[in-house]
Amino acid sequence: MPRILILTAGFGEGHNTASRCLAEALMEHPGADVKVVDVYLETIPRLTKLLQSGYGLAINKFPFIWSAIFTLLDKPGQLEATLPLASNLRNALRRVVEAYRPDVIVSTYPLYAYLLRELRKQGHDPSGVPLFTIVTDSTAINSSWYRAGSECFVVADEETADVLRKGGVEEQFLKAIGFPVTPRLATLKPIEQVIQGARKILYLPSSRVAHSLSVIRELQKLPETEITVVTGKLTALHASLKASGVMDGIRTHLVGWTDKIPELLCSHHLYIGKAGGAIVHEAMAARCPILVSHVVPGQEEGNIELIERHDIGRLAALTPDAIAASVKEVFASDAAIWRRWKSNLGAISKPAASREIAAAILSSTVKNPS
Repeated sequence: MPRILILTAGFGEGHNTASRCLAEALMEHPGADVKVVDVYLETIPRLTKLLQSGYGLAINKFPFIWSAIFTLLDKPGQLEATLPLASNLRNALRRVVEAYRPDVIVSTYPLYAYLLRELRKQGHDPSGVPLFTIVTDSTAINSSWYRAGSECFVVADEETADVLRKGGVEEQFLKAIGFPVTPRLATLKPIEQVIQGARKILYLPSSRVAHSLSVIRELQKLPETEITVVTGKLTALHASLKASGVMDGIRTHLVGWTDKIPELLCSHHLYIGKAGGAIVHEAMAARCPILVSHVVPGQEEGNIELIERHDIGRLAALTPDAIAASVKEVFASDAAIWRRWKSNLGAISKPAASREIAAAILSSTVKNPS
């Protein structure tokens, strides 16, 4: 019975989504024992929630702060210099590894590779246990992802693999398989390329209430358009939108937290929202064209490059009227732009990526028995 330890952290949705979806794929294999751990939450829960709030504030309202942090972490030695301050996390990780005794360790967050490297030097990490690092960003990859090393780096595509190659990662440690989206995306049927009836828009707003309200109002002006707004964990935004009355229209639907994002992407013609790693790859797997309305500096700039390079969407000017104008253009002339994006998505969609990653991980347990 192979034991797979998946390490995650709740700083952005990509890390948790990747870990959750990969766990789902692994547990499809009879006998696989999977444990998902957020060492941050288990060790320093109060500080972690404070850091998560700060991260959310930075990316939504003060992106220049996150841009500066991203640039700093990209410089060799900067993250490494903070490791003496992470002794609590390192010791907690050691206890988890010693108690669970995994056959494979999978990390969806960069810091764990550094902590494991220190544990190995101290003789605490069991010998022969491979580390799989799931890189949740695309194209614009912070070097902190790979400076600590790993037995295997799993990346979304060859373009991302090239970044790691140029950073010094040897070919034998690279697997360009895809982003681990939920396995059920492989069985869901994307909306057809011919539009019949209303154009269905899936909008995932940021936490800025006034901006989100303005975007919704502008989208409501478009004829033959149905809008689904998903606020997720942004409960304050959800309450504000509900109280505003703007969601009372018959062509507008408000959804709070949901685990049906894959189904929503498959049933809508266009996704509007931020360019997070998880949501972009979920949209790609669901063959849902993408209109980016919000960008986090650093890693999400790489996702914009990915979207534009494959011609599956675009970055819209970020003002509400410009976003609505982009939607109008995308569906103009018998939806010519939308149909081109939709067609291009068919060539790069990887809805079964998590199952392929799971197979690679499980094969390593045969080569490296505990």
